[in-house]
Amino acid sequence: MDHVVVMAGGSGTRFWPESRARRSKQFLDLTGRGPMIRETIRRLFPLLRRENVWVVAGEKDAPHLSPRALGLPGRNILLEPEGKNTAPAVALAVAHIGRRDPDAVIAAAPADHAVADERAFRAVLGKGLRVAGRTGRFVTLGIPPDHPATGYGYIERGNRFAGKEKNVYDVRRFTEKPDLAAARRFVKSGRFSWNSGVFLFRADTFRDRLSRFLPVVHEAIESAFRSHGKREFPGRLRAAYRSMPSISIDYGILEKERGILVIPAEFGWSDLGTWRSLHEFLGKPGENVTFGNVILLDCGNTLVRADRGLVAVAGMEGVVVIRSGDAVLVCPRIRSEDVKRIAEEVRRRFPHLS
Repeated sequence: MDHVVVMAGGSGTRFWPESRARRSKQFLDLTGRGPMIRETIRRLFPLLRRENVWVVAGEKDAPHLSPRALGLPGRNILLEPEGKNTAPAVALAVAHIGRRDPDAVIAAAPADHAVADERAFRAVLGKGLRVAGRTGRFVTLGIPPDHPATGYGYIERGNRFAGKEKNVYDVRRFTEKPDLAAARRFVKSGRFSWNSGVFLFRADTFRDRLSRFLPVVHEAIESAFRSHGKREFPGRLRAAYRSMPSISIDYGILEKERGILVIPAEFGWSDLGTWRSLHEFLGKPGENVTFGNVILLDCGNTLVRADRGLVAVAGMEGVVVIRSGDAVLVCPRIRSEDVKRIAEEVRRRFPHLS
C-alpha cells in the first residue's frame, strides 16, 4: 500500500519571532488556513487513508501533535528522542511502516511547505508513488523555476525515462544552493527544476540503500527495533539516536544513489523559507499583505503581522514587520535570510525569547 511520512522535525528559525523553541515553523498558521502541518496532512486526503499517513517529530513538539487535531491515529505519530536530520527520521518511520506493511511504497514530504493547487499536487504525488512502486527507484518531484533563486537546491534532468508514465526523467545531478550566476544559467537552460524536498521509494529499496550508504544509522535502528513493543524499546531507541550521525537523506543517500528519477511538477509550490517567500506566496508583486490589526499609510510591497494590539506603519517600502508575543521584528524584505542570524543572537543573549 501507499504511505506518506510527514517530516516535522525542523525549527524554522527564519520565522522568528513567531517561530520559537517551544513552537516551530510547522506549527504556525502562516497562510491563514491553519497550522502548516495540519494543512500538509489535510491535502493528502483522499489520496491516502488516514491510517497510512505518518508524522515524525521531536519529543519537544509533542504538545502540538494531538492525534485528534491532526486527524491521525495516535500510533502514527512518531517521536524522535532528539533531532538528527531527515535520514534517521525517515529510517524510524520506515521501520514502523515496514512492520505493518512490508511491501509499502512511501513518500516523504516536509511538514512546512505550501501548495496552491492541491488537486494537482495529489495527482503528481500519486504518479510518483506508482513510478517508485513499479521501478524500485527513488523518485523526486521537481518544481519548474520561475526565477534564479539561490536558496533552493536544483535538479538537472537527463534523458526521458522509458516507462509507462509520461514526463518522467533520469536525474543527471543535484546541485545545492548555487550562486546567482549558476542559478541564472540553470534557469536559462530549461533543464533544471527546484528540489521540492519530496521523495518517494519502496520500503525495501530504502532499507537496502540505508544499509549500504548509512550503515551506522541502519544498524542502530535495527538494534533498537529488536525490542519493539517491549518495555525497554524507548530506552533502546534513545541509545540508538545517541549513536547516529546527524545527516540528511540528500547527503546520506541521494547523492550516492544512481538511477534516481524526477517528475517535473507544477502545483504552486513554495517552501516558505523566509518572511519574503511567505509574502510572495500570499500576495501579488508590490502588494501589501497584513494579518491582525494593522494600519498602513503610503506603504508598498510590505508584509505586516500582529498577533495582538495594533501595528501602524507609514511611508515604508519593501519591509517586513512582525509583532509576536513579547518580541518585534522589523527588516527589509531583501534581508529576510538574516532573520536566522537574529534568532541565533536572541538565543545567545535572550534565551527566554528564543
